[in-house]
Amino acid sequence: MDRVSTSMLLAAAAVRQARSDSDPAVARNAALARACLQGCGRPGARLLCAVDHALGRVLLAALETLYLPGIGAHYAWRKRRIRRWALQACGDGARQLLVLGAGFDGLSLFLLERIPGLRAFEIERESTVAIKREALCWLGVREPRLSLIAADLSVVAIEALLPGIPRFDPRQPTLVVAEGVLMYLEPPELQRLLRGLARTLPGAGLIATAMAPAAAGTPGFARQRPWVRRWLKRAGEPFRWAQTRDALAATLAAASVRLERIADPDEAADPDPCPGEWLFAGEFARPPR
Repeated sequence: MDRVSTSMLLAAAAVRQARSDSDPAVARNAALARACLQGCGRPGARLLCAVDHALGRVLLAALETLYLPGIGAHYAWRKRRIRRWALQACGDGARQLLVLGAGFDGLSLFLLERIPGLRAFEIERESTVAIKREALCWLGVREPRLSLIAADLSVVAIEALLPGIPRFDPRQPTLVVAEGVLMYLEPPELQRLLRGLARTLPGAGLIATAMAPAAAGTPGFARQRPWVRRWLKRAGEPFRWAQTRDALAATLAAASVRLERIADPDEAADPDPCPGEWLFAGEFARPPR
């Protein structure tokens, strides 16, 4: 990879978080993130150099303030809830985990360690899958219940892809996770993806994120600086849609998803440090009987 991607920035944030968070799950996630960054060429090496040195961390903190204050803490806030919600879903009977756009994240391994009968399937672009597979090998992780599938969902329809995945059973209770994915889709693409999942996995659970409209009405975080949109566009990863909290349920219902809950960004005990992204859970509609 010759440029810094969002997946790489998230991995660097995971490594950075582990320096101040004693949670074993955070440490395991950081180990995977570090191994993935080591496979990302010079951009990954530069990020690791920054995270591993005091001056570099000062620079990263300054850049965060310059671009999007609180975003690193927001990622940690989001991941705490996703881990908790996913554990609950598996405890309630989910036997398969399907992660869309898994990047360099370690959610699948976290759940596989805790749920003996679970199988996990991650769908990501080929270049990212290759880096993650090599990182897992380097870490000595050989988990037969984890399958990494190289596919570009902008090219192949999800309902055509899933039935051909070895050991994936659409009849099994499934949890779908789409963290930091849906906001990069145009609204028609979003509808096609979610409806395709509903047709293939009726009744499956969904944990996902969606952007809220920023002050100007465009997708974005409440505190992001004006130049963030330009940076995302240059990186080829612009936010393409957003929805208000009140209208999110209707948008999802039109795509065959029933909204069940939204994480409260104003929770008194643990507020979102960088509001502007909804974390929500729902269920794919079942066909009428």
